[in-house]
Amino acid sequence: MALAVAESWMPQFRLGDDHPHQPVPESDRTDAYYIAVIMISGTIAVPGFLMASNISQGAGFYPGVIGFIIGCQVLAITGVFAGMVGARSKLSTYLILRYSFGTAGYRFGSFLIALVLFFWFAILCNMFGAAAEEVVSIVAGMDLSRQWLAFLGGLIMVSITIYGFHAIEKMALLMVPIMAAILLYGAYRAITSGNIAGLDGPGTGVLGVGGAISIVIGAYSGGIVTLPDYLRYARHSGRALMAVYFALGISFPTILTVTAIPSVLSGEQDLIRIMLTLGVGVGALVVLIFSTVSSNVAMLYSVGLSVAASLKRVNFWRSVALLGILATLLSMFDIVIYFIPYISVLGICIPSLFGIYICDFFYVNRQDYSPEKLASLPAYNLSAFLAWGTGFLVGIMSVKEVITLTTVSAFDSMISAAFCYCLIARRQTSVKQGIL
Repeated sequence: MALAVAESWMPQFRLGDDHPHQPVPESDRTDAYYIAVIMISGTIAVPGFLMASNISQGAGFYPGVIGFIIGCQVLAITGVFAGMVGARSKLSTYLILRYSFGTAGYRFGSFLIALVLFFWFAILCNMFGAAAEEVVSIVAGMDLSRQWLAFLGGLIMVSITIYGFHAIEKMALLMVPIMAAILLYGAYRAITSGNIAGLDGPGTGVLGVGGAISIVIGAYSGGIVTLPDYLRYARHSGRALMAVYFALGISFPTILTVTAIPSVLSGEQDLIRIMLTLGVGVGALVVLIFSTVSSNVAMLYSVGLSVAASLKRVNFWRSVALLGILATLLSMFDIVIYFIPYISVLGICIPSLFGIYICDFFYVNRQDYSPEKLASLPAYNLSAFLAWGTGFLVGIMSVKEVITLTTVSAFDSMISAAFCYCLIARRQTSVKQGIL
């Protein structure tokens, strides 16, 4: 009996078997429940905890909760569109980009995503090492090197990711219930140990509801782009879209609210420190490990897929192993924190890719992403590159506050790219039909 249970949790698949070059076959698809759990595990992450703390302390707890709810609804609706492309085409984000950027031009977007996520993986591993050093010292009284903790953490993440989607699926099934229980317990301890009236405070006043909404949307907008990587595994597309909405529109704001409670009542922003103060030492260590693993595994998974999709001679698990180990080695040096401003700027241009492939799938190609359609496409679609450049330029100007469309730079970039691409596509269609 015990052996059967253990075997059910072992990966029943081979290294490299993650379909980077073709649609996911029927035999390898899964239920929407598992996709929802994977997405939820990706939202339970240290950067999200810090965001919830900053918003709730800056805007006040209740205005912050309103910001969580509205911002997550925008993300959920946007995510449904991205998920629809993946669920119906059964293609990864990088194969989807072939239809809009061309059969060779798609490598531009693929490598752009891989570059940004590669460096973020290294940065978060580095931060994990620093936080783990402190937590282990307090909980276990051991003095361990942050560099080696970062290295060990990175290797664990690489070891999970090389087995692909189904390993991430099993990790999420284990992690989400444990994390939910610890976060709820932390909120309970904060409420019973402190003065609950503190939730009524006005905050520092540096943020309003609008600012809170903008931060929530901007923080996860890049993650929307790669949702097809998971939704392509959906057995039923309709249920999968419900899973996306539940994960982003219901679960995500709940997680942000639960993690904001101890932050507001304690006045501390670091959830790990808060839990240590509340006497939840082991829980703090579990939260730190699981939350970092979940977010970084998702990043490395997309990095591996993008490289494998672009370089057909390199299979999925080898690309994950090579790039994951390189990023892990890089994470041992504190210099990686200086990449954050540059990666943040590069990150603005990733949502433009989403705007373009959404427009291409629904408007230009009318949801026809068949092999026959692909065979008729050019190597490079200059319209997509022009639209991407427009979106990137608008995003940069939005960051500099030269122009403002939605108050969220990532969304300004996304909307501008989509509008430009659709406008060019419409004009090209009119020219072909002899209207202009």
